[in-house]
Amino acid sequence: MTLHFVDIWVNCPDRETAEKIADACIAERLAACANIFAPIASRYRWQGAVETAEEVPLLLKTRAEHFDAVCDIVRPLHPFDTPSIVATAISDIDQQYADWLRKETREPA
Repeated sequence: MTLHFVDIWVNCPDRETAEKIADACIAERLAACANIFAPIASRYRWQGAVETAEEVPLLLKTRAEHFDAVCDIVRPLHPFDTPSIVATAISDIDQQYADWLRKETREPA
């Protein structure tokens, strides 16, 4: 069986939100690792207007099969009506790193 892995990006309004989401995903073994980045400036269209905000990017490293479960954890912990939750498939991965990701995440339901 070939396992597929993804990086899931979630932009958060602040570090506290990013930490809550990271902790919840790791505690549930839906992500093996979370990277919380320094704040970035975001510009986006929302309800017909161009908005500017500071956001904290969160990167979760996990199995592709966990994407929906991660979304289910993110939505209630995230204050945005429509949080950005985007998965990027990993096409090439070091075998030792892949083994670690598999070991530190739970088997899909």
